[in-house]
Amino acid sequence: MLSKNIRTLRENLGYTQAQIGGFLGVSAAAVTQYETGVREIPVEVVSKLSLLFNVDEYELYQDSPQQQEILAAFAFRSEQFSESDLKNIIALKKIILNYFHLLNTLNNEK
Repeated sequence: MLSKNIRTLRENLGYTQAQIGGFLGVSAAAVTQYETGVREIPVEVVSKLSLLFNVDEYELYQDSPQQQEILAAFAFRSEQFSESDLKNIIALKKIILNYFHLLNTLNNEK
């Protein structure tokens, strides 16, 4: 299911396998192997893809076409993004996620 979800999200978001490979530091052929299930997907790759696709890691393992449609509906298209653009997007997402985690922790302490 993981391989299928990665492919579906990549296609729905408009990323190419070359873009994903560049972001992950692997070849487009490796991304093809991840998506077809020929090659095992390392945990660190799943973590990076969850940030890129803006989903929780566990959602990449879910067998729910409806959930994938919902996730893709709120995504932005990325045909014109370079590898450095993708890295900057991920850095920003990490900052935002850390902010929300901190905010939730502070609110729970009140």
